[in-house]
Order: sequence, then C-alpha cells, then structure tokens
Amino acid sequence: MRRYTSWLTASALTIGGLCFIPGTRAADPVAPAPDATGTVRTDTRTTEVRTVDRGNNPAAAAPDADDIRKTIAWVAETAVTKGDFDKLNNRFVKADEERIEKFKPADGGAKLDGRIDQFNKDWKAKYNEDFNFSRSSRNDVLNDQFARIVQGEIGEARTAGNKEVPSAEPQNVKGGTPQDLKKSGVNQPDANSNKTGGGDTNRDPGRNIATAIIPAAAMASAKIQPGQAPAVTGKMEAHQKELAIPFIHELPDTWKIDVPDNIDGQKLYDNLVKHLTMVDEDRANWPADKNEAYRTVTRHMLEALFDTGS
Repeated sequence: MRRYTSWLTASALTIGGLCFIPGTRAADPVAPAPDATGTVRTDTRTTEVRTVDRGNNPAAAAPDADDIRKTIAWVAETAVTKGDFDKLNNRFVKADEERIEKFKPADGGAKLDGRIDQFNKDWKAKYNEDFNFSRSSRNDVLNDQFARIVQGEIGEARTAGNKEVPSAEPQNVKGGTPQDLKKSGVNQPDANSNKTGGGDTNRDPGRNIATAIIPAAAMASAKIQPGQAPAVTGKMEAHQKELAIPFIHELPDTWKIDVPDNIDGQKLYDNLVKHLTMVDEDRANWPADKNEAYRTVTRHMLEALFDTGS
C-alpha cells in the first residue's frame, strides 16, 4: 500500500539560507514480519491482526472498514438533515465535490427540506428517536450483513504514450479480490480526468481504494398460484440489484465516495427528494426492527447518489 507524504520544510544553517525539500509520494511502511504465532499486523491504524496472506486473503476484513462505515453513516445522516444538502459533497472525491458544489437549488432547498422535515417527524414517531448513528449503532447497522467492504490500491504505473497512468488493477487486496473492487469501477481511470474541467479524480498509482458491496435485498414472500408470476412493485424492484459503492482515500485520512460523473447537483437534489418520498410514503411498512429501518433508509440515500432504484 502507498500513501502520500506531506511537504516537508527544513532549515539549514548554510550560506544559501533555507533549504526546501519538495514533497514526494512515498511507499507505505513495510509491514512488520510475522511473530512467533505466524501473525502480522497489516495496518497500524487498526487493531486487526491477520495471518500472513500476502494481502490477498478474500476472507480477511478490510483494514479501514470502520472508517468507510463512518463515511456511509455521515452521508445518510446529512442527507436527512434540513439545510445540509450543500454539505453532502464534502464526502465526495475532489472532482465530484467541485462539480456539485456549484449547484444552488432554484427553490432554495425548500422542497427537499420539506420532505426531510416530514420524514424526521415520522421517524421519531415510530422509533422514538432522531435519525442518528452513534458509534455503537453504526457497527450494529452497517455491519457485514449490510455491506461487504473490500480494500486495495490502484496498481503500479505503466507507460502509455510517454505518460504514466494507473494500471487499472488493484493491488494488495484485503478482504476481497480484484474482481470485487472492479464491480464499482473504482479502479478504472476516469475518462474525464485529463480534460479541461474534468477535475482531479485522485486515481493515481498507489492510491488506496475500496468498495462497499451491498447485496440485493430479499424479495418479500408471497403465495403464488401455479403458473402465476409474482407481482413485484417498483419499490421492491429498487433493491433487487447489488449496489457497489466505490471509495477513494484522500488526505489527511478520509474515505470519499466516487459518485458517477453524470450526477450533477440538480440530479442529486431530485434523487434525494425522490428517495425520501419513497421511504416516507412507505412508513406504514417500516419494520419493527429499528436497525433494519436504518439500513433501508441508508441504502435509499446511497441509491440517490448513484441514480439507481425507482
């Protein structure tokens, strides 16, 4: 894995005065050797201890899974908080943030805030609390059953037309396989990244990437007569497809969501209104299990970011 070092400034008592050392991108510290039990700590920021697997054990947990869950929880909370629409892009990768932050709703956000207000009233009436993720509830709700998180990094650079570009293959994968990461396309160089106004997508070699893979929801059971096709509503169909959420790690230490390039501010605004409407109008069917309700709302908010669901 690789990370980026900050610019370092050093003073030197020389005739030339100050000496500046330019910033460079350095490789991550070499992982410590396994101990007598055959285990090795793979990420100094976590308490995870794994057996030696060359970083490619599909059964191993993603080292930064908790930080990625924090981003998901933050986005879900912000999406249902009045007046916070313009804060959502704070958890989008740089290029997406710069594209969407320019948008200002023509109605000043009144339509979305009205829907948010009604949702929060109905939520509190049902569950006797505000929609909010505590540290403990985040782990209970956004667990491995909600989403399987896989982590890796963009591959080493290769030369193409005298230009260094990502290999588009994740390396040192933890908690999954390269195929898992490819589901979201997070390892693919952005076609617009080198165009004017395309933005910095931070898809350079060595960049940490991850994918949260949310499985398709189970269809509600129903008694079906022989030869009769099951009736499926639009709301049920909205959760029938697997949803792969791509993440890119940005300094200083934040996992950002890489939303599709075709999502602009207006589309995001409209999608949030649509999904909050879907959720709230279905309040009669909200589950008794509060955690399951949190998962449903969170998935809807993520579908809004990716223009999926109906």
